[in-house]
Amino acid sequence: MNRLLVLFGGDSPEREISLRSGQAVATTLRKMGHSVVTADLSYAYERGTPSPPSESDLKGTPKDLPRFLQSVQPDVVFPIFHGGYGEDGTLQALLELWDVPYASPPPIACFLSMDKIHFKRLLTAEGISTPAYIVVEKSQWQLSGESVYDQVRQFPGFPCVVKPSRQGSTIGASVVEDDSFSVLQEALAQAFEYDDQVLVEKKIVGTEVTIGVLGSGSHLRPLPPVEIIPLTPFFDYQTKYTPHLAKHRVPPDLPSETIASAVETAVKVHRLLSCRGVTRTDMICDRSGRLFVLELNAIPGMTEVSIVPEMARHAGIGFEGLLEAMLKEALQVAKEKTLRGGYR
Repeated sequence: MNRLLVLFGGDSPEREISLRSGQAVATTLRKMGHSVVTADLSYAYERGTPSPPSESDLKGTPKDLPRFLQSVQPDVVFPIFHGGYGEDGTLQALLELWDVPYASPPPIACFLSMDKIHFKRLLTAEGISTPAYIVVEKSQWQLSGESVYDQVRQFPGFPCVVKPSRQGSTIGASVVEDDSFSVLQEALAQAFEYDDQVLVEKKIVGTEVTIGVLGSGSHLRPLPPVEIIPLTPFFDYQTKYTPHLAKHRVPPDLPSETIASAVETAVKVHRLLSCRGVTRTDMICDRSGRLFVLELNAIPGMTEVSIVPEMARHAGIGFEGLLEAMLKEALQVAKEKTLRGGYR
């Protein structure tokens, strides 16, 4: 039995999903016989109870985390945040400084995957296909919207997808189907509510595929690819987390060689960012059979409708097996760091 601390909540727009994921993880870890303490972190506790409220053993702001770690003395921390400081590498960097083992990718992997612009630049530098894009700064748009519109029309062109650089679950994202200035203006205004840097990328029409990768090094294991079939016009936040608004097909309705290439690419991206724990890489295969990487999720959802637990089931692992593998890897990483002279 291990002493485990499950962290969830946060202050990003994905707080509700983090609460659901965190509770699912904590409940399962307890069923496995571990001693589990849960902690809901949110700066809103300085102003009153955040919404939605949570059921947790501990509640406080991120500044309370050192005190929580001191009182719990966990063997491993499970950071189950989506978006914000829990997924962008900030929390992981603090845990590294405090010599606390944790079950998630390291800080640099979280940062690069959370920042879509840096992630796209890395993919391009490594020769990994990703949809054509430009970066639009809020100040640039305010200064000369017409010139930005002309640039988008020329490259990447319409239809396009507009999304904040540092946001998950397609929050603030929208699709611009035609070359209307007003529609692009509305999409950018929505995205700028969440970030001052916005990604405008070419919309690729095709088959959406997502692939999980578990572990690292010689223990790395890809999970079965899943085809996502949205039953709504856009695979947005509501579609992702509402049952029956999207269908999943395993294996995807693609040629076997394309599926194999997608798995190989997911593993390559996971390794490229030096990931561990479990990640999920989203891709789209266009009508010519070409694969494009959209993003990597460093801390994918663990709710009742999340895709990674479903992938694990198809692999014969199950949710308990998935969490056990993440726990063992975190303990092994800590052991190896200790042998090198310290967790840091």
